[in-house]
Amino acid sequence: MNSTLMNTLFTFFSYSVLAIGAENVIFARGLGLSTGLRMINDPRKDTIYFCTALTGFQLINSILAYLVVPLVYRSPLAGYARFITPVIIVACCAVSFIVVVLVLGFTLKRSAFKKIIYSLTGASINSAIVGTIILSLGRGFNFVETIGFGLGSSIGYLLAMMLISEGERKINHDLVPQNFRGLPITLIYISVLALAIFGLTGNTMAL
Repeated sequence: MNSTLMNTLFTFFSYSVLAIGAENVIFARGLGLSTGLRMINDPRKDTIYFCTALTGFQLINSILAYLVVPLVYRSPLAGYARFITPVIIVACCAVSFIVVVLVLGFTLKRSAFKKIIYSLTGASINSAIVGTIILSLGRGFNFVETIGFGLGSSIGYLLAMMLISEGERKINHDLVPQNFRGLPITLIYISVLALAIFGLTGNTMAL
């Protein structure tokens, strides 16, 4: 295995780990939190299906944005690029959602398609995807770093959802004061997790 391939793999995994820990899209940036809370309390949505779909959309949209956004900066519209970039990212999300839904709609049985469509809808366009892509573009990541950061963000999102889901089960307890039950105690729990991760990773989250 030559040094170029080893350096590429190292870069990919380095940025994946960065996204999972120091740049976790929920605990460090608060991206996709509202979607995640609704998903946990929605019986129609499965966490694994949702996060798998999120990972797929994240990778597709990261690649599309990486290829398309630089074209704007090299065009006569370069002076308006910072205003156009979010529109392009959302357009990439919409296009990828339409393509994926059409492909799955024609290849899956109706019962299987209905089982995952609710997860696909929420996973296609949300702040977890849009924010992660904007972070990647803003920091000038190359192609490998962009893919690694996007994949790591998706894995971090899955881990965060699993922690929040388990926390929801544990904090649903009679010892919790009446006024704090539900969303208030959930937000307190998430805040404690965020502080714990910040203490583990240090101030690299703010870089």
